[in-house]
Amino acid sequence: MAALNRGTTPGATSLLDRVFEPGVLSSLDRMRLRISRASGDRPGHTRVRGRTDPSGSELDRWVPYVHGEDLRRVDWHVYARLGELLVRRFVAEREVPVWILIDSSGSMGPAGAGSKLDTAAAVAGLLGAICLAGGERVYLGGIPHGARDFSHCGPLRSRTALGTLHAFLGSLTPAAGEGDLVAAVEAALRLTSRGLVVLVSDFLIDPGLVARAADVIVRRGCEGRLVTVLSREDLDPAWLRGCDRIVDRESGRVRRIAPSVDTWQRYRDALDHQLAQVREAATSRGMATAFALSGSGIETLLRDELPKLGLALVR
Repeated sequence: MAALNRGTTPGATSLLDRVFEPGVLSSLDRMRLRISRASGDRPGHTRVRGRTDPSGSELDRWVPYVHGEDLRRVDWHVYARLGELLVRRFVAEREVPVWILIDSSGSMGPAGAGSKLDTAAAVAGLLGAICLAGGERVYLGGIPHGARDFSHCGPLRSRTALGTLHAFLGSLTPAAGEGDLVAAVEAALRLTSRGLVVLVSDFLIDPGLVARAADVIVRRGCEGRLVTVLSREDLDPAWLRGCDRIVDRESGRVRRIAPSVDTWQRYRDALDHQLAQVREAATSRGMATAFALSGSGIETLLRDELPKLGLALVR
């Protein structure tokens, strides 16, 4: 008997479609994704701590005047009090490019409401809508295999692009064959040299490949964040009881298993180890991580998980 992935709910409304309901979109207007290091090369209104501009709206510090500098930057009030020529520096304000890369390899399927791919697309939709509301420049990429079939859209620059955001995410389908996460991330990041990269995947691959993908993000000078998406069946293999073989959704390989309590426990131990290694690959490179369980509600994602990526309410 072949084991089947029970990740979809026939007839249900997809989580992705729920993201784009008017009430949900309205609630996202009050949220922002904090970006700590990434910046772009275009003026904007995202404040980038640790980077300064000659002009801006928030004063960062004063520095000594250097001959030839624009005298309009001199703080003459300080000069009148202290007799020192000091120049104002402001917090840099930039339009930050945000790349959201969604794993659409076979392991994220099957397609449909409640699947891992539906949940990953919903996470991308939430983050994309929030970034557009915050004035960021948003790019999307579907990364099934590698450079040869990397699909993407963007830049999206305002709320008027929400339809494009929804349409692209809704067009993602699980790819046939084995994926190549590292090659796909490299293909995406050839199009940028800075900014924020959010990688959404189940990461059920060799942890060394996850670390290599994270290294690609770091080498490109980008700030990275990882979101792990799993199904309830991934977490609890009880549905496999009575099965003596499973089929790898990407490679098609059939694997024999011994249907026993010991098999289920070894599976859980291996999954815990896998998730710990993915977290280590991210945190050791300064990347925040979050977790999404397929079938979770939007409220759960916004309240419990996405804040780990820097999501916060604004007044």
